Amino acid sequence: MSLPPDTGHRPALNRTLKPMLLGMSAALVLLPPVLWLCFAWWTSQAAGSTAAPANDPTTGLWARTALVAMVSTGLAAALWWFKFRVLLQALLDAEVQVLTQGRHDPLTGLLNRQGLHLTLQRALRTRGGGAPTVSVVMVDLDRFHLINDSMGQPAGDEVLRIAAERIRAVVHGQDVLARVSADRFVIVIRGATGARALDTMTRNLLRTFEPACRVGSRDMVLTPSIGSATTTAALRAFDELMKCAELALRAAKAHGGGGWRHFEASLLEQHDLWLDLEHRLRRTAHSGGFAVAFQPIMDSRGVQIVAVEALLRWPEPGRAQQVSPAQFVPILEQTGLIVPVGRWIMQEACRQGLRWLSQGAHGLVLSVNVSPRQFADANFARVVAEVLAETGFPASRLQIEVTEGLLLDPSEDTMRKLNQLVRSGVQLAVDDFGIGQSSLAYLKNFPLHTLKIDRMFVRDLAEQPRDAAIARAIIELGHSLGLKVTAEGVETAAQAEILHRLGCDCLQGFLFSKPVSAVEFKKLLKLRGSPTGGDKPHGRWSDTMAGILDSVH
Repeated sequence: MSLPPDTGHRPALNRTLKPMLLGMSAALVLLPPVLWLCFAWWTSQAAGSTAAPANDPTTGLWARTALVAMVSTGLAAALWWFKFRVLLQALLDAEVQVLTQGRHDPLTGLLNRQGLHLTLQRALRTRGGGAPTVSVVMVDLDRFHLINDSMGQPAGDEVLRIAAERIRAVVHGQDVLARVSADRFVIVIRGATGARALDTMTRNLLRTFEPACRVGSRDMVLTPSIGSATTTAALRAFDELMKCAELALRAAKAHGGGGWRHFEASLLEQHDLWLDLEHRLRRTAHSGGFAVAFQPIMDSRGVQIVAVEALLRWPEPGRAQQVSPAQFVPILEQTGLIVPVGRWIMQEACRQGLRWLSQGAHGLVLSVNVSPRQFADANFARVVAEVLAETGFPASRLQIEVTEGLLLDPSEDTMRKLNQLVRSGVQLAVDDFGIGQSSLAYLKNFPLHTLKIDRMFVRDLAEQPRDAAIARAIIELGHSLGLKVTAEGVETAAQAEILHRLGCDCLQGFLFSKPVSAVEFKKLLKLRGSPTGGDKPHGRWSDTMAGILDSVH
């Protein structure tokens, strides 16, 4: 889309150099004929003053010489003027081309951030006195960095071109489309734009991304997150409008992506809280103020501890309540702090796990969550190997938990990392199984060991027959593939009893214990019986559960 004309941003040659050069060229063209005319007049006057005869050949010679010189000089000047104009126009065209390229994205042909800035500033200047409002719609591709990391930059460029074409198909002729960063596009809508019109546009945007696109030899589905903002009496500047649209975009991505959010004043308050949390998190990360809590994972009868999950906690000094992981973990993800903090969690958990193994819990499995940002790091498998070497914790006792979202794209890079982990002896588990967007194809493609049923299907297990049917299907599916199945979020004895009857291998939840410190977990090991790797105790679940729960609670 070309940049709309704007006399306030003409090329520099048009504004300054061109008038000056035109004046100089006019002087150079007119000066020689004038000089020759003056010379001819002077010679004629000189001849007249000496009373030369009318038929004096000297006077005629000077007149003819002056005439010839004037004509030849005029022709030369005209030729020079023609060449000068060609040169000047070439310079002007070159400058316009440079300015055009500087305001456009070479990959998609759309305006870049600079071109958008100029366009939006002009649109904002036309407001006032009943003039139309301006809306900004910001579109961001979800998980685009995974495409670049796994498939390479050429594939990422192709995805961006496809995304640009799909967005362009929704944009009206009078609106402006720009690409302002790697995977972020902005639409400027000039004119009356109400909530219904914005809702219609965003729905069309989301709908146009539904069909899968072909990139190389692979089909993939792109999902956009959308944030929008509209000018108000207090919101007129370009930077403010872009900031508000970005805040709305972040809010849309915070809900899992693939949705739309319009800017509201409350988002500014949330943004301020987010900045405060980020500052405190950075300070804590540098000072080493995080802690690790441990939650036991029980056998199918809820009698014996067979595994333990390490969980990050943030006990801030001077604050009565700890910040919920649901609040600060997303900030760690977005800022990249999750990479060093995740390594620290693994180190601390392995050091503590080694103590428990040396104290007799030989069959204990240590489970550690890994975020997509951590896994995307090129050195992730090497980091795990280094942690195991530094701590001495056996790889066969370590279980890495990944989310379904990480397995959406069965790329060579993902497969290579998972195979490296498995070859080193590490076990792999899929956390929150059943709520992701992926198909079940990855269950046969990836070397997994455990499925963890999400708490969503456990919460109403005793009241909703459909939840019980889903849990049964997941358990049977896992067992048919040779995988163990763990149920998360077990909070009642009725839930535990149903899961035991369905054949679930392991149970985890507040029914048995909340996440506790290493000292408290050691007490639980003594109370519940440390796993030794031998046979599980026999007996009915209900026969042993009552006594265990009474002793703990």
